[in-house]
Amino acid sequence: MAGFGLVHFGFLFAAAAVAVPILIHLLLKPRARKMDIGTLRFLKLVLKDSTRRRKIRRWLLLALRMAAVMLLALLFARPYLSRAGTEGREREVIVLIDQSASMSATQGGRSFFDRAQEAAEKILKGLPNETATHLAYFDSAGVTTPSESRIDWRRQPGYGGTDYLQALRWARDIVVNSKRPERKVYLLSDLQRSGLRGSTFAGLPADVELEIVEIGKPLLANLAVESVEAVDTLIRPKQPLVVTASIFNAGQFPAKKVQVRLVLEGDTGKLPEQVETVDVAPTSRQTVRFTTSIHKPGVYKGHVELTSDDEFPLDNKRYLAIEARTPDRVLLVDGEPGPSVYANETYYLEAALRLRLPRKGSSLTPYEPERLAWGQGSTLPDLRPFRLVVLCNVAAMPENEVLRLSGYVAKGGSLLIFTGKQVQAEGYEAFHRAGLLPALVEGQAGPGAFRFDTWDKGHPIFRPFSDPQEGDLRRVVFQRITRLKPNQNAKVLAAAQSGEALLVRGGLQNGKVLIFASAADRDWSSWPQSRLYVPLIHQMAGYLTERLPENQRVQEKPAGPGSENEPGIVAGDKNLVVRNVDPGESEIERLTEEQFRKAYRLPALDAAAMKKRAVAALPALPGTERPNEIWTYVIWALLLVLIGELFIANRTHA
Repeated sequence: MAGFGLVHFGFLFAAAAVAVPILIHLLLKPRARKMDIGTLRFLKLVLKDSTRRRKIRRWLLLALRMAAVMLLALLFARPYLSRAGTEGREREVIVLIDQSASMSATQGGRSFFDRAQEAAEKILKGLPNETATHLAYFDSAGVTTPSESRIDWRRQPGYGGTDYLQALRWARDIVVNSKRPERKVYLLSDLQRSGLRGSTFAGLPADVELEIVEIGKPLLANLAVESVEAVDTLIRPKQPLVVTASIFNAGQFPAKKVQVRLVLEGDTGKLPEQVETVDVAPTSRQTVRFTTSIHKPGVYKGHVELTSDDEFPLDNKRYLAIEARTPDRVLLVDGEPGPSVYANETYYLEAALRLRLPRKGSSLTPYEPERLAWGQGSTLPDLRPFRLVVLCNVAAMPENEVLRLSGYVAKGGSLLIFTGKQVQAEGYEAFHRAGLLPALVEGQAGPGAFRFDTWDKGHPIFRPFSDPQEGDLRRVVFQRITRLKPNQNAKVLAAAQSGEALLVRGGLQNGKVLIFASAADRDWSSWPQSRLYVPLIHQMAGYLTERLPENQRVQEKPAGPGSENEPGIVAGDKNLVVRNVDPGESEIERLTEEQFRKAYRLPALDAAAMKKRAVAALPALPGTERPNEIWTYVIWALLLVLIGELFIANRTHA
């Protein structure tokens, strides 16, 4: 069974011109004049027969002329035949539409995504009945499929990056499992080069054709705010917070006097806007530096934007949120002061806290350690300004000082205890009575070789060490440790191969307490001289002062499909979530079809296959032709009708 269709249905209205030959036929109809020439019986019979033949030829001539007009209108309407039935039952088609952020670029007032939707709809409508169809949208967030294989014109492009690999893998899984002999994949995209991601692709089966439909023309220019970050979020006297923005010129022409604006607001209101002007060379980046007027702790949110506009305005603005904090004061209580600074119990610990870890957004250490030499008659200072108190090999404390320390922890302070040779059970009875100890001190173990054997890999302190590049904790060896008996409500975070607890967590009301079963210096191990000392100290201090990534009030997540994932700043349960467009989408360089096929091990199309491409999937353009059009047959029919009309017209006399 065959279906009939028209490429340009509107041209059928031209068939109304069939009224022209009808009018001519009626207006020019010959009329006989009556003449009295006597009684000629045989002549009347001849004239009657001749008149009948002329009428037949005139009506046939009218019919041929009407047919010529209708065939001419049909020719311009470009008819085609679409075979249905068995052909559809043998075919399976996958249509992949790129919905990445770059598809929101506009040309001629229409976005690339709208053009892709239109092309996909033409592909789907041109398929035979009973064809198995799969419509999918893809970007770096994955592949999404609508409930029905229909174009949803309400859908908009997302904000994520381009990722061809996920889409091709998804399509491969479908065609491999398909039982139909004819399988084809259409990929509609702007062919952005930045979409080449991930590992290599195994390719499609040899009998599956992939047709690439390039959408829109390459952009000639694009300016983008590629990245925004606070150089430092620590508030220090006479050291303003600095925000830097990277401006990317993806075009081939220089951008002159580009205005870049920073907008920030905090709990107290909006800060003064800042505008900088820069020149950006072609295909290069320029850093813009803003000095903010942030002097109070808090969360500040805003954006950096370009005041100019282009064909891809989505990347002209980038959002940021800053959690500005003052440095955390840390009180180091040195239980065994030495004759020199290098011999102090807290020397390595203080040095580690003064070092900065190479983390994004921080150029200075967030800690300000202060050392207190503990001895007979020593007292603790006012603990309210301190975020963390660290006891290092402190033998004992008076009852009243322990009560002050417990009150500090109960109100939200944090306590870290390093043991040592001076730490004995009797000296910590007051700590136990005050509820400060998460584990009882039972004496010393060793000499021996005590290593990290097990630890809570999901705990924030040890989470980074699940990556072997951060170092292997099993390499740390302690010659002696303090035997700890964890309390019922305490949690052992790390243990030695002998089962002895190395790090125990506890708490008191609103505060947190950690006790480490070894010394902070080199008395019991060479740990302070290993490369694992500084990161582990910072992890413990960061956990107690809530400076680890899990505690940050500002988190960055990628933008993606759907209004809930659009660029901007939204309030979560406990933090602010900042979403931005994938910076790779600002690239305007495109792949050629040959480069695309080579990157994903796809066979090149031969000349015959290229000629058979479904041009009907794209808007009809002058000179394009569907492979199933029958206009040639219409032309032959028109020629035959015109020849017949000419033949009969020459033999039809008035």
